[in-house]
Amino acid sequence: MNDRPAEKTRQLLKAMSDVAPEPLGLGKAGELAGRGAQFDFSFEYLGFLFAVKASSLEQRTNMRFHANLGYLPYTAEDPKRRMEAMRILFTAGKLLGGRVHLSREQRILLTESLWFDEPLTPVVLISRTTQLLVQAKPVLELLSESVVLPAQRLAFSRS
Repeated sequence: MNDRPAEKTRQLLKAMSDVAPEPLGLGKAGELAGRGAQFDFSFEYLGFLFAVKASSLEQRTNMRFHANLGYLPYTAEDPKRRMEAMRILFTAGKLLGGRVHLSREQRILLTESLWFDEPLTPVVLISRTTQLLVQAKPVLELLSESVVLPAQRLAFSRS
């Protein structure tokens, strides 16, 4: 029988008992998990794929968001959807600034990099992510009608 998981559990319990008088907290939990002050995660929202990288240095936090918002349809594929998507991108540029852009491969991307003077905590991580999603939601809902969603494209390619 492999006792590796059991040994890891014993080490975790010992480490937790060593800090019993203090709350476990994100710093110690991250240290115990071997993750430190850097967190990477991805998720799907409204059919769009998002990736978040967050790191902390003392009391400053950096969060970078990247989202694949699909491909702009080519004129030959669907000229009406292409024009609609271009109109949405133009509006998104006004609302969200330079965060939404089009790559040379006609892929629509949303990028954002934030620095702020707060320690990295789960609450900060989720609240900053939610703020970005709330700002981008109207654009995402409109785009979902004009582009092939990245999650759908992945589903087609896996078959």
